[in-house]
Amino acid sequence: MRARVLGELSHSRWRARWQAFLHPIDREKKTLLRERWESLPDDLRTPNQVSGRHLTHCSFTTGASYCSFHCTHCYLPKNANQVPMPSLAQMKEQIDANRRLQGPGGGLQITGGDVADAYFRTGRQDELVEIVRYAVEAGLVPMLMTHGQTLIEHPDFLEKLMLDGGLRQVAVHIDMTQVGRHVYPIAQVKSETDLHPVREAFTRLALQLRRKTGLPLEFAHNCTVTERNIQDVPKVLRWFISDAERTRIWRNISFLPEADTGRTRISKHPVTPEQVWEKICEGAGIKIERNVAIFGHPDCNNGAFLLIARPSGRVISALPHDEKTRALLWEALSAVGAISTYADDAGTVPYRVCGALAHHPLLAIRLFTRAIALVVTGRIPAELVCALLTGRAQTINTGTHNFMDANRVANAANDPTTKKRLDACVFKGAVKNRGTGKWEAVPMCAMNQERWSKLYEERLADGGDVPQ
Repeated sequence: MRARVLGELSHSRWRARWQAFLHPIDREKKTLLRERWESLPDDLRTPNQVSGRHLTHCSFTTGASYCSFHCTHCYLPKNANQVPMPSLAQMKEQIDANRRLQGPGGGLQITGGDVADAYFRTGRQDELVEIVRYAVEAGLVPMLMTHGQTLIEHPDFLEKLMLDGGLRQVAVHIDMTQVGRHVYPIAQVKSETDLHPVREAFTRLALQLRRKTGLPLEFAHNCTVTERNIQDVPKVLRWFISDAERTRIWRNISFLPEADTGRTRISKHPVTPEQVWEKICEGAGIKIERNVAIFGHPDCNNGAFLLIARPSGRVISALPHDEKTRALLWEALSAVGAISTYADDAGTVPYRVCGALAHHPLLAIRLFTRAIALVVTGRIPAELVCALLTGRAQTINTGTHNFMDANRVANAANDPTTKKRLDACVFKGAVKNRGTGKWEAVPMCAMNQERWSKLYEERLADGGDVPQ
């Protein structure tokens, strides 16, 4: 029986790979990307613009607003813990709306407050499992956003989300602004290094669940950066890069410069994205350009895709420095950028890539030839080439997500740059307009400035369960 089941799974996996090769780019996604590209401000339709070519936007749910933590830098309104949870039907309606606005294969952050907290405390764990499963079946890629305390204390809950819900991605927020993490009172945490045992505990949990389930669980790490912990940013990034097991688990390391919104207690001297980026470069040990690739507006997101050679741990930027290679990559982005690079259980990503390039053979030859030239000229270090050929090279994403202060968003009508940032936003969630009944893709900065409060008023009027 077991052999037959494994054989069926193997057959299904190869069928999915073959279909991915034959049809690497979804027509619906391509249409939505074109519409998104045409909606961007003219000066943001640059060769290195990712929005409208690879993604429309990353979406989020406005789910349960409860959180057991009381952090110094929380973007939610003060009454979040008193707001009733949305029903399962309402959550499914949200997911459907996000799917329509975003297209297939898009990332969906399962969030609100800390939804793992909320559903566990109300005894509605199965409902969260169903929400995740519904998102997967809708063709989205759900990522659970959490501080992780509930999951680390109840790992069987995370295992059920994986096995029954299809969850493969979890974003864990860990930093010195958090008030409520057990055994780590905020007054006693003097440095981000004091929280490395927490990060290590999640690493061990992910490795354990991978071995137990055979499923490819991945984590992302979020860290709010304030005046108090900005000097620790290099230490945090180096901690992840220094160990091969950690970079296998933690695929994205995001640093979030503080913003004066919600119930945040802003620093006396607030940190800037530029300051945080300098610290990221220090942690990586190399100079990294902030805007090689643009995701929406360059003031909103800055990212770096790093290659790490094992076992030495040498780091280089995966995005090229020379203009000739960059121009070729932007041409490839325009031609085949609509392919989905989200990993799935069938491992179809390389087949989608190969299938897309098979439709553009001349482009594929030019890319291969350029890669060989970079190796021969030494622009790709021999050590990294060796690591790539022996399967010991690793990748990791890092960067900043720069949210705006509430008063700045409120003045968007009088500030062309702020308006342009909102128009080009790549982090938007589907929110129903009660007046018109229509669903709108609302930028998170607009949610933080006003829409959360309006949404909470509606839910308080509707009533429902409130976690205790």
